[in-house]
Amino acid sequence: MEKSPLIKERLIEQLREQIQSLQKDQLVKIPSERDLAENFDASRVSVRAAIKTLVQEGLLVQLRGKGTYIVPAVLLDTLYVMCSPDIKANDPYYTNFLVEITNLSAKQAIKISMVHPDQLTAASIPSPLILIGQMDDAQLDRLKLASGQLFSIQRYAHREDIIQIYFDDYRIGSKAAKTLYDAGHRSFTLLAGPDKYDSSRLRKQGFLSFCQQYDTPVQVITEKMNWEGGRRAADQLLTAVLPNAIFAVNDWMAAGCMQGLRENGRSIPADVSIIGCDDIPLAAQISPRLTTFSLDAKHLVEELLSAIHHHRAQASDAKEQIILSAAFISRESVSNMNH
Repeated sequence: MEKSPLIKERLIEQLREQIQSLQKDQLVKIPSERDLAENFDASRVSVRAAIKTLVQEGLLVQLRGKGTYIVPAVLLDTLYVMCSPDIKANDPYYTNFLVEITNLSAKQAIKISMVHPDQLTAASIPSPLILIGQMDDAQLDRLKLASGQLFSIQRYAHREDIIQIYFDDYRIGSKAAKTLYDAGHRSFTLLAGPDKYDSSRLRKQGFLSFCQQYDTPVQVITEKMNWEGGRRAADQLLTAVLPNAIFAVNDWMAAGCMQGLRENGRSIPADVSIIGCDDIPLAAQISPRLTTFSLDAKHLVEELLSAIHHHRAQASDAKEQIILSAAFISRESVSNMNH
């Protein structure tokens, strides 16, 4: 006779007991939903709901493309976070990151402590120390001495003493160029920020590399990476023949440029297509909605905490880079000239 499926509450309790028995001082992968459903004689829907509850409790963590893991038993009381002085308080990318790391840490009973650069005068800063935003080598050297183990969500290609988790900005630029090229566009403008910002520089490199490969002309306009910078770029574009398409290294530049072009009678995407990056809330609110790339802050935080748990459990200062892929968000700001 077929057994009736376990109710959700009983399934959660049995999974919780099994998790606690399997918990070690490092991440432990649990079986697939299908295997758990068979083991507990439950539906996959019930298993999925139970896993979601245990993730919310902080007992499990889901890593995209890798599976679901038991959070290590090693007690991590506090995460120390330091922001670069260059980061603006209203920066949506870093704001989303701070919200997500606060939420996920709370579920695992971990406190967040913000560290101010003035504290570098102290004998030491407890680790792990998470760095947000661009810092120069002198700052990084002082932090390394003060804290020991550093984790960064910024890419530092020349540093092997920092564990880095970041999105592939070069690939974002290349994907933007390919998308516009495949849609039939053949003259491009790139709205870039200063090269001192790694994300802008790498997105520019990826974009230009693809265009060079396909012998596609590109005009590069360098501006501040904000709305006003985009507006100024639009003024420059209006003094000559418009390109078929524009890639802006962030959404604020893209939105400012769109506004400037529209105010001067240009239509998007009929006259020019445009792609941004970061998927800020405004990207889905403006008209036409902006095609862009989403840098999933929750995914970034999950990978970061996984790396911290792993290195803490191993008592390791090993070198590591985790490169994440941004999701392409197709919207109405890009026309297909092949149709």
